[in-house]
Formats: sequence, structure tokens, C-alpha cells
Amino acid sequence: MNNKFENVSMNGRMAYVIMCVEKYLTNVHPQKDWKSLSRVLWRATNTNWGDWTDQYSGFIPEILLKYDSYDENELGLSFTKEDYYYLRDLYSGITEGNEDDPSDELNFILNKPFEMAMVYEGTVIGNGMESFKIIDEIENVLKVHSIPLPDYRKVEFSKSSELNGWGKDFDVWPGGDVLENGIL
Repeated sequence: MNNKFENVSMNGRMAYVIMCVEKYLTNVHPQKDWKSLSRVLWRATNTNWGDWTDQYSGFIPEILLKYDSYDENELGLSFTKEDYYYLRDLYSGITEGNEDDPSDELNFILNKPFEMAMVYEGTVIGNGMESFKIIDEIENVLKVHSIPLPDYRKVEFSKSSELNGWGKDFDVWPGGDVLENGIL
């Protein structure tokens, strides 16, 4: 398993998962503009995850694509009408939004940050095995595409000894590919 994350906080593990998402997006779909998605993903490292999941959930294809048109009551917490149509276009031809289907890679990958945020919702972290499983799953997708894994040492600053394993909040930092390439 991912014992290299044993001393990394949940916030640090989330950052690593986001780095994996960015590696996937920029390597498998480099022609697409992932800027707005990346901004929302990185909010997870400095926002209450309960609030963040409400915002981010609409960006997950399986949620977004079940709406044929923008529904402000359902999607208004996540984005505007313009964002909705932008995301539908962004996902067009690369995902069907098939829930729990690893063959729908984009949907599978974009679900991992959400799963990381929800895995210990209302509980204590314990040994963190559930979060290690999420990391393994996203790393396996990168390996299938021969995409180098992100440098996990970039998240080691966020210690599991901080805030009962959750780690302190931190703002976006130049850790992921989208950010390193100057897109944000």
C-alpha cells in the first residue's frame, strides 16, 4: 500500500490526488483547457471539505451530464449557466459520466478527489487505509497510461500530526502540472 503517505495529512493526501488528476488531464487530454476545473480542485486544500464537496460535485461528469440544461436549483452552488455549457463542451467526446465505471476514465478520475473528501466524513481517520486505497486507484490509472507519478515529497510538508490527521489548510502552491505550466 501507500505507506509513503503514512505521515502525510489528509489535506496533503488530497493535494497529491489533485496532482494525479492534473497529470492525467494534461497527459491524456492536453488539448483541453482544464483551468477552471483546476481552480475548483485546489480549493479543497484551504476550504472545509463539506462545503467544497457541495461546490465540486457538479463538476463531476456523472452529476453534470445527467442534466440536459442548466438547472440553477440543482447546480447553482457549483457554477453559473455559462460554466455549465463550458463544462459540457469540455467533457464532450471524452466521458459519458458513467457512475462507478472505471472504463469511463475521466469520470473515474474526477471522482477521486470527491471520494477523498468523503471517505472520513463524520469519523476519525484512524490508520488511513481507505485514503491509501483511493491513492492506489488513481495511481493505477496513471500507470496504465505510462504517466509518471507526481512527486509525493511535495506534500510531505503537510503532517498527519497536525489537527488530528487533517493537516493545516494551505493555499494553491506550484505542485501540479497545470500550475507548473503557468496556466493559473
